[in-house]
Amino acid sequence: MPGKLNRALMIIPAADIQSIVNRYLQAEASASMVLMELLQHTEDPLAIARALPTLDGEPTKLRELAQHLAENEAGCRTIVRMIRQRLDSPEIAGNAEDGIERCRRLFDASVAQSEELSVALYSLGSPELLSAATDEVISVLDDWGVLGLHRDALEIGCGIGRLMAPLSARVRFVVGTDVSSGMTSAATRRLKCISNARVQTTTGQDLSEFGSGSMDLVYSVDAFPYMALSGQALVERHFLEIRRVLRLGGDFVLFNYAYGLPRKDANGEVLALAHGAELEVIRADESPFRLWNGIGWLLRRT
Repeated sequence: MPGKLNRALMIIPAADIQSIVNRYLQAEASASMVLMELLQHTEDPLAIARALPTLDGEPTKLRELAQHLAENEAGCRTIVRMIRQRLDSPEIAGNAEDGIERCRRLFDASVAQSEELSVALYSLGSPELLSAATDEVISVLDDWGVLGLHRDALEIGCGIGRLMAPLSARVRFVVGTDVSSGMTSAATRRLKCISNARVQTTTGQDLSEFGSGSMDLVYSVDAFPYMALSGQALVERHFLEIRRVLRLGGDFVLFNYAYGLPRKDANGEVLALAHGAELEVIRADESPFRLWNGIGWLLRRT
């Protein structure tokens, strides 16, 4: 096995590639998640394709991964372009206003590149992969018992509305907010034929557009990590705002809290935020997904 992979700007040790691929070989991560991580690490789909046959592991599984890469080649190239344009993640902001504005610019730019990738890099730009991952999230919400045709729902960070469309058939009404007008434009187009779904661009500062006790379900999928980059005060404010807009017995489902935190620390922070907002912890620190590595919490206003 070669000791390293050459790239124009850096040298990638083959051991690093092996370590990431091992997560797929050991059934710890999906093929899409592993390819996303490899692309973030190497920024070179061709280098990944060349490396896979040289790695240790079950040949059939390695061929499956190589085939998945080949089938999603165009999306993988777009991911690399987004990474090189710094469209894969924002930076830590000095204050909430700057952080929200950075997220707005980030997502306006990323949705212009690819609607699918703008909400989930692990979709590899494939509508079919994104749909499968979306179905998995909806299934977990159903399993957790937070859906119902008598319930009104609010999504914080709705992106292109990919969750709102299937959710609209399982709740009475759903409204989605996002700080990016590019995202809300895409969501509005996708939801135009659904009468019980609405999208609006928000300031990202709070939930002042919604009345107290107006929602039975508030959920957020991979949006809080970007909020966290804008400061802890903004996160704390949103937990208090979520409690305010929830009806008695209403639920808050959070999938992914922050990037880069050890899992134990992230769980500790969510539990502390729940306590501060007087939300009961029903589920904590769970990994209910197969295609995605999201971590979930279910909190309730009692």
